[in-house]
Amino acid sequence: MRSPLFSATAIILIVALLLGAFMFQEMVNETTISRIEPQPGEVEIRWNDREGVSERNLKNVAVASAEFGIELLSNLSVSKEGNILLSPLSIWLAMAMLYEGANGSMAEEIAEVMHFPENKSLLRENINWFLENFGNHTENYTLKIANSLWVQEGFPVKERYIEILKEFYYAYFQLLDFRGAPEKARDIINGWIENETNGKIKNFFSPESITPATVAVLVNAIYFHGFWSYQFNESLTKKEPFYSSSGRIMVDMMHISEEFKYTEDNDTQVLEMPYKGGNFSMLIVLPKKSTLNISLKNLEKWRRELHLVKANVSFPKFKLDEKFSVKDILEGMGIREVFNPSADLSDMGPGGIFASDVFHETYISVDEKGTEAAAVTGIPIYSAIPPPLPHVEFRVDHPFLFIIEDRSTGAIFFMGWVDEPAACSG
Repeated sequence: MRSPLFSATAIILIVALLLGAFMFQEMVNETTISRIEPQPGEVEIRWNDREGVSERNLKNVAVASAEFGIELLSNLSVSKEGNILLSPLSIWLAMAMLYEGANGSMAEEIAEVMHFPENKSLLRENINWFLENFGNHTENYTLKIANSLWVQEGFPVKERYIEILKEFYYAYFQLLDFRGAPEKARDIINGWIENETNGKIKNFFSPESITPATVAVLVNAIYFHGFWSYQFNESLTKKEPFYSSSGRIMVDMMHISEEFKYTEDNDTQVLEMPYKGGNFSMLIVLPKKSTLNISLKNLEKWRRELHLVKANVSFPKFKLDEKFSVKDILEGMGIREVFNPSADLSDMGPGGIFASDVFHETYISVDEKGTEAAAVTGIPIYSAIPPPLPHVEFRVDHPFLFIIEDRSTGAIFFMGWVDEPAACSG
């Protein structure tokens, strides 16, 4: 039975994060194109060292990752048009594993952007409680949160780092030969990801992302499948217009008339559609005007004001899959040193290792029965020191051919066969 440590507000925040709360399709009516205006930084996050695992610190797992998600959304909305799909929680957990290996000013950069506490023990203990209570659930809905660490054979990763990821993050650990067989290593990791996401995310790492310079890879994967408490009648689904930023399009629009929790203000309509079991729901935020102002403060206000109504709901079926690098955005937000060859990941391993990138992919499918969603965040760790060249013995102790040639054209100027080198001396 779930511990009462988490308040209802914190659980709703977690629910939103697990479902990829920051999935926006720019909605419009016939005359007004809507856009999102994230308002980050409105909530102060305070971790309490004295409380250890407590309701306040556990809520910070939700609040910190949500606030990071809004800040990330703010940066994405400037450069990316159309759909934005991401899992703040997946990126936040992957970065927490990277943070465990970080030191000095680099650790401070990560902590500031991700809203981590300075005390790593406090962070990992609360993440552990969270994973213990939310990370593997199959009653009424399916939820899996999986972490993993993949390390180059013979690379001196610190045993304490491995122990921390295993004990607190429940991370799967395996040695691979990135240096000698990068393609095989990539296939093994991609296979693990495909399995953990129920086949929804395949070939996550490209050949360019896993190379002989790779010494470690960190991965977080999240999978969710839930059925609506009140399912849509498939016979009522029909083609209807949807007014996207690129114009009027026809979509499969689902319909239901049921009791749902709802609220509205001058700018926004908000509807909550629960999943079976009552623990999870989808919160749909629909702007009335040209701009949707999104912030944690607004989200908490809307949640408090939800009340039961009889609603006629028209909602589009959709399926989205978004994959992109988060590196440039994180650098713009202030995480820079970890991507530099001079990075201080000394709690993970020896000097000269750094994060080459942060890759993220999110999948979601919404239909009459419910929602299936998956997300993966992967962080390849490279060595700044080139891998040693293979060592060979080349002992010319028997007859040989020599060729003196022009390297650019291949023209041979001299060639010969040496059967008795001594005869050539003098």
